[in-house]
Amino acid sequence: MLNRDLIENYVKERLQLFFGEGQRSRLIQEKEFLAIQRKVDLFSQRNISLVKAYGNLEVTHNWEENDITYLNYTLHTRYFLKQKDLYFEEDQQERQMAISNAEILYDIEFPIEDEDEFFEIEEDTSMEEELERSNIYNRFNAVKYAETWWDGHNSVYPLYANDCTNFISQCLRAGGFQMKGMPKVAVGWWYKNYSTSSYSWRVAHALRKYLPGSQTGIKAEEVANPKELTLGDIILYDFEGDGRWNHCTIVVAKDENGEPLVNAHTQNSRKRYWSYYDSTAYTDNITYKFFHIIDGLNNPIND
Repeated sequence: MLNRDLIENYVKERLQLFFGEGQRSRLIQEKEFLAIQRKVDLFSQRNISLVKAYGNLEVTHNWEENDITYLNYTLHTRYFLKQKDLYFEEDQQERQMAISNAEILYDIEFPIEDEDEFFEIEEDTSMEEELERSNIYNRFNAVKYAETWWDGHNSVYPLYANDCTNFISQCLRAGGFQMKGMPKVAVGWWYKNYSTSSYSWRVAHALRKYLPGSQTGIKAEEVANPKELTLGDIILYDFEGDGRWNHCTIVVAKDENGEPLVNAHTQNSRKRYWSYYDSTAYTDNITYKFFHIIDGLNNPIND
C-alpha cells in the first residue's frame, strides 16, 4: 500500500521552493536545487509573479524488494504565472522514489540519454527528390501540433529516449514541410520507422547543420536575437558550449517582453522560457542558435 500522505507532503514541500520558501530537503539533489533557485531568479528578472503551483504525481510502475517500495512515476508540474496576463507553464519529469518504513529513501529524476555523437550531413546532389521551395510553412499548424503533443507521444511516429529533435521534426512536418532524402541517413530530412530515419530528423546536432544549408524543402536563416523569432521558429542549444548541439525547442508563444516561450520533449515542457536557465543541464558556457524558418510569407501569427 502506497503512503499517499507521505508522497503528497513531499511534493508540496518541493513546490514551496519555487516560491523561494522552505528549506532544501536532503532528497533534492544539489543540481536540482540550483535549477529551482535559477527558476525563482528568472521569475524575478522577468517581473513574473508565481501565483500558484500544482504538482500531480502519476505512478507508472511500483514494486517491492527487501521491504523497500519502489515507484517509477511522472511528476507533472503546472505553474500559474502572471506578467501582465495570466498564463501557464508546464513540465513533466520521469522520476523514481524509494520508500521504507514511512520514510522516503531517495527521489531522483531518470537521467536523459545523450543523443548519438556527431554526424556529417551530406549535400543531396540528386535531382530525383528535388522539392519546390514554394511549399508554405503553416506556423499555426506547427504550433497547434506542439501544443497538442508536448506531453504525449503520437503513435504515428517513433519515440526515442532522447526525443527532443524527433518532436521538433514532427512539428515542422505538421507545418507542411515534405520529407526528402530517403533512404540516405546523412542526406535530407525524413523518417520511416524507429530504426530508419535521417540524422537530421532525430539528432539536434544534425538538425542544426541541416536547417541553414538545405537547398530544398525546409530552409531557415539564423537571427541574432531571440526576440526576432516568431511562432513556429526553432532554437538549438549547446549546453556545454563544446560545439555539440544537444537540444532543440519550438517557439509557441511570446511573453509581454517579446521573449520566446517554447515547447519541447525529453523533459516535456510547455511555454518554458527559452533560455533554459532553469534547467539542470544549464551551464555558464551554454550557446544558442536562433533559426527563423523561411515560410514564403514571413507573417507571424498571434498567440
